[in-house]
Amino acid sequence: MMNDRRPAGQVPAGSAGLCGRCRHVQIVRTGRGGQFFLCRLSFTDPRFPRYPPTPVLRCGGFSPVEPEGEEGGEEEVDGG
Repeated sequence: MMNDRRPAGQVPAGSAGLCGRCRHVQIVRTGRGGQFFLCRLSFTDPRFPRYPPTPVLRCGGFSPVEPEGEEGGEEEVDGG
């Protein structure tokens, strides 16, 4: 507790790094409360581990999830 600063490039404990924001992740929860990050790219590409060690700081397959409401652009509403 003396020095709570993290060295540059480190992420908080318990963080999945990039996996937590990636569209290719599937979170697998265990009955005992644990969670693992399954990379669905691993199904078709052997370069990606099924359960990468976290936190993942760099990944060639990372594709961020688009925030809700922004997917596909804006809808037009007929003002009639």
